[in-house]
Amino acid sequence: MSDENTFQPIYLKDRNFTESSGYERQLKQSSLTDSVVRSNYNALSLKENKGNIGIAIQDKPVNYVRIKALEESIRKDIISDKNSLHRAITPLLILMQMSGLLPVQGIRRQNTSYLVFNWFSWILAYSIILVGSSVVMVSLVVYNLYSNGLSYEVIGDLLFHGGTLIIYTLFIHLAREWPKVMEKWELMEREMKQYGYPPNMAFRIKLFSCIILILSTIEHLASILTGVLKAIHCSPDGLHIFQHYIFIWLKSVFTSFAVAIILKFFDCLYSFAWNFIDLLIIILACALTDKFKQFNQKLASVRGKVLPSMYWRKSRETYNILASLTHDFDEFLSPVILLSFGHNLYFICLQLLNSLKPMLSSWEALCFAFLFTYLVGRTYVVSLYVASINDQSKKPKAVLFSVPAECYGVEVERFLMQVTSDELSFTGCNFFSVTRTFMLTVAGTIVTYEIVLIQFNNVASGVHYQNNTLANYCPKLL
Repeated sequence: MSDENTFQPIYLKDRNFTESSGYERQLKQSSLTDSVVRSNYNALSLKENKGNIGIAIQDKPVNYVRIKALEESIRKDIISDKNSLHRAITPLLILMQMSGLLPVQGIRRQNTSYLVFNWFSWILAYSIILVGSSVVMVSLVVYNLYSNGLSYEVIGDLLFHGGTLIIYTLFIHLAREWPKVMEKWELMEREMKQYGYPPNMAFRIKLFSCIILILSTIEHLASILTGVLKAIHCSPDGLHIFQHYIFIWLKSVFTSFAVAIILKFFDCLYSFAWNFIDLLIIILACALTDKFKQFNQKLASVRGKVLPSMYWRKSRETYNILASLTHDFDEFLSPVILLSFGHNLYFICLQLLNSLKPMLSSWEALCFAFLFTYLVGRTYVVSLYVASINDQSKKPKAVLFSVPAECYGVEVERFLMQVTSDELSFTGCNFFSVTRTFMLTVAGTIVTYEIVLIQFNNVASGVHYQNNTLANYCPKLL
């Protein structure tokens, strides 16, 4: 006969949420009007607490449908704390849905039980419209590639709009998984209720969102200003500034003002979408890091103390919950992380290549400096916050090495083995793990690319760039 008290860790994604201990406690405390449900629930609880004591067979069968309905009713009445992730991240999700990302309903409700993905919602219809517009943009870039030949500028446009198409398609899939992911997170928050909620979580998310929104707006305005300055130089009489700007932007000439305005509106949404993707990664990584910090602070408070084995078992179970949630979030976010780092790294290198071109004015040089600084800074912040998950997951190791010999046992040994062997971090589809070592690798790649460009620029005669007159930048309008 197997020992019922043997601990078997279960990953969050494999648990049955409708039978969790948290809900059973709430069900037990609630006023159950159904006498049959009450009697059967008490019988089940007595069997759990007293082991092999026999239970008389009930006269009526257990109404499991009724029990499940009561559990769902209790769960929907719970109001999440304002610093819980579900309520704190609501402003960011509203901004993302304005850009057509994560079309899920119920983000403003009081807990995660109201989150639902609906194929026939207006939010999803809006996202599908943006998917169709990105297909049009990709088609225009491919046509330009076919007409004018291959160049690094066209490749940059193709990667930007092609990546945008992938992002919008991917986030429709992620919207289907978002209710399950947030349900797992809410379950973790309830099981770690004694640790409390991270202080000022809602305020920090709003602050991060405002900063990224302001900087991304300035970034987009700076890119528009750069194109307008070039268009002004190409049109001294001021009659064809708009047409020159459209050509510089899309490498095509549009005679329809309405078509150009619509495409530019969609392009603006795409630019904000890429910024919101990085912001979502930062917020989720920050939220998970805060839970590890809370756990580590409580563990550090008992460093060197003689404690019973049950305390270390409970601590190991809590750590296992966080580890399981990290793996689940990595499975959810890894395609987004891969696209984010690939996009940022490519366009950093592209901006370095553009720095070899002559600047037409001091304003263009200033805009370029801001765009490059913002892109590098955003990539660094994403890497720093994601890498902090791995840093915090290793901190219990110092406490476990300080456990006194008289209380060192199997539970401490298992806990220490899990901390040292389990590599907790977000990955890019398992191609790379985002740690501090990875940050140095990315920085080294950028520096190496810059050195190669400088050497190439010094070896080359410079005739190609010096002879690029203003006419080379300007299109021949029809």
